Amino acid sequence: MQLVSTTRDILLKPLQVVSGIVERRHTLPILANFLMRKQKEQISFISTDIDIQITTKADFGVGEADFSTTVGARKLLDILRRCRKGRLI
Repeated sequence: MQLVSTTRDILLKPLQVVSGIVERRHTLPILANFLMRKQKEQISFISTDIDIQITTKADFGVGEADFSTTVGARKLLDILRRCRKGRLI
């Protein structure tokens, strides 16, 4: 299932914003993740540290189906940073 269609650099921008408050070591492991929510073409990335919540939105979703999941913030950022610049994801 393809959720997004964009380049690496465009996807990294909103992810870097929401990953700013994500901590590696936390008493609640889910807080090391961010919520990725797709509604038609709009993708939302949400992260929290219980006190603060950050949300970014972008319009690079693919398909009409709605979808939500949590993703390890640091792991996904590490993977994207290792991809070639300009690569279509």
